[in-house]
Amino acid sequence: MRRFLRSSCGTLSVAAAGILGSSSSVRSSLWSTKCAFRGAGEPNTAAPAGSSSSGASTSSSQGNVQEAEELKKDQAALRKFMFTSGFGIMCAVTLWFGSGYAKKRYFGEEGSARVSVETRGRPSLGGPFVLVNTDGEVVTQADFQGHWTFFYFGFVHCPEICPVELNRMSKVVDAVRAEKPNQSIKPLFVSCDPRRDSLLAIREYLSVFHKDFIGLVGTPKQVNDACKSYRIYYSVPSDSVIETDDYLIDHSIAIFLFDPKGQFVDFFGNRYDEKEIAEKVVRYMGNFERDPTWTNW
Repeated sequence: MRRFLRSSCGTLSVAAAGILGSSSSVRSSLWSTKCAFRGAGEPNTAAPAGSSSSGASTSSSQGNVQEAEELKKDQAALRKFMFTSGFGIMCAVTLWFGSGYAKKRYFGEEGSARVSVETRGRPSLGGPFVLVNTDGEVVTQADFQGHWTFFYFGFVHCPEICPVELNRMSKVVDAVRAEKPNQSIKPLFVSCDPRRDSLLAIREYLSVFHKDFIGLVGTPKQVNDACKSYRIYYSVPSDSVIETDDYLIDHSIAIFLFDPKGQFVDFFGNRYDEKEIAEKVVRYMGNFERDPTWTNW
């Protein structure tokens, strides 16, 4: 009996030792799992006493924290980049649509420059005027009814721009006449400098460009009224500068076209060459021949 008890106690002791050993192993496994879990989300600030893996666990957890911080930084940078890119794309699209609208509003479908419109339809441009031609005859807008009329506003003493524009206008007149010989064309030059541009000076000046040019001028008020009717901007220096007889006049640069009924058709800025202008004018004339009620507006 004693031998049995002794034997049983020995067996129980061994079993107990095995159980305790297993329990210790389980605790160790649970602790390792807990450390791994904590390392993924927060720093590991404690470790079991006497554990040989405490240094490795701490290093691993610190690495995980650093990776998490870097991930947050990357995400923040990505959000900033996406916001900046989206804002830039939105601005680009807005500018693109805005420029397209402005082009159609002010330059039309084909690119020919437009002027201000009262409400809808034909621009409020042109109208009655009273001026004098180089023969000393009084001229009004009614004298050009039944003719295709080109207008250009400038001044005789213009050093660069006016000569270029008048030369271009002369080439347009010749090119259009070659295509439409049955159409009557009147090229007009209106002086914005009545103080210096005498009738003789205007006649001699225009003879250099084309024999059919008609020069017009008037009193300062008559010239100013005509410029207002045709929406021409011009700036005359002060009286003290004018007295020196050595000055320039800033003015709009454009060639205006009116049909035989005296209605405004189009005007051409200096970005068009004579060939482009002539082609447009010939097309306008063809439209008018087919339908006298035709309008470019």
